[in-house]
Amino acid sequence: DKGHADFYGEGIKWIVRSADVHIQGRYKATPFTNGLAATNAVAIGGAFMHGHVLKVGPMENGQITFDNQPILASFGTFNAAGLGTVTYNDQGQLVDGAMGHLERHIVHMSLPGAVNVEVMRWSNHINLRITMSPRPGQDGHCGNFDTNPVDDTTDQIRARIGMGVPQHMSLFRAYQPSVPGKRETLNDCPPPKRAKAEQACRAAGRTDMDACTFDACFAGTQYVNEGM
Repeated sequence: DKGHADFYGEGIKWIVRSADVHIQGRYKATPFTNGLAATNAVAIGGAFMHGHVLKVGPMENGQITFDNQPILASFGTFNAAGLGTVTYNDQGQLVDGAMGHLERHIVHMSLPGAVNVEVMRWSNHINLRITMSPRPGQDGHCGNFDTNPVDDTTDQIRARIGMGVPQHMSLFRAYQPSVPGKRETLNDCPPPKRAKAEQACRAAGRTDMDACTFDACFAGTQYVNEGM
C-alpha cells in the first residue's frame, strides 16, 4: 500500500501473516541503534512451505537454516525439498543504500506461489525485501494490501494483529516476548546533533525535513540520501 510504519520494540513479530504464508521477524536492539530494535532474523513457514521452515540470521551469531539444520555456510545454492531454491551470494540491490560500502552477503529465496525473499545479512542485523502477490486476509508489518495506506499505521497494525506472534505460533525455537519499544521523537534529539542532522538534510536537498532529520539524528547522517 506504500504506507510507512515503524516498529522499534523487541520480540517475535508478524512481517506477513496470511492463511498460507507466515513470515516472522525477530526484532532486537543492536549496539548501534540506541536501544531501538532492528530486524535480527527472519523465519518463513506456513502452509505454502508444506511444514518446512527457512530462517536467516545476521553474520555474527546467526545462520541460514532449513528445518533448524544449518545450510549454505558459504556462497552457493540449496534445493529446499523441491519447494524452491535458496541462493547465497554477493549480488543484488540493497534495501539500505547506506550499507553499500560494506561486503555483501545476500540470500535469495524463490519459494512456492511466486513468493520471493531477499535477505541482506549484516554483522548484527538483516534487511529484507519481500516480493509476492497479496494473499486473502494478509496483514503484518508490511501492511494489509487493501490499497489504502492510511490504515497501515503502527497503531492500526498492532490493533489488528497484536503486539507480536503468540508463542504457540512462533517459527523460532527460542521465543522472545514482544514489547512496544521506545517511540523517539525529534524532541529527543540533542540540539547540537539535531542541528548537524538538519544541515546534512539541507545539503542533500531533502524537502521532507522532519523525516530526514529524525533518521539522521537516530540512525546517522549517512541516511540522508535514503528518501531521495
